[in-house]
Amino acid sequence: MALRAGLARLGPARAWLAAALILAAAVAAAEAQTAGPPGTGGCAAHQAGLAALAGLTEQEAIAAMERMPGIRTARVAGPGQPMTRDYRPERATILLRDGRVERVICG
Repeated sequence: MALRAGLARLGPARAWLAAALILAAAVAAAEAQTAGPPGTGGCAAHQAGLAALAGLTEQEAIAAMERMPGIRTARVAGPGQPMTRDYRPERATILLRDGRVERVICG
């Protein structure tokens, strides 16, 4: 109730902004809690099975990774292609050579 009373005193426009900021903070906190430290969840939970994707086509590898919970993003790169170096636990990077998967790495 105290939060609602405080928001009411801000006025409608500022109340909406405050509510949006609170919601954004809650979502960010939830994502941080589910991500865990590097190597513990997301893509890393499937590290052993990713080696089996070598030799598949890009589409076949993506279809296989769609059945792996925790992998939400797939990034595809070829030899010498620049990539960001940020670590994302839910991302798998498919490295292609001659149209086939050479290897899949997490992050």
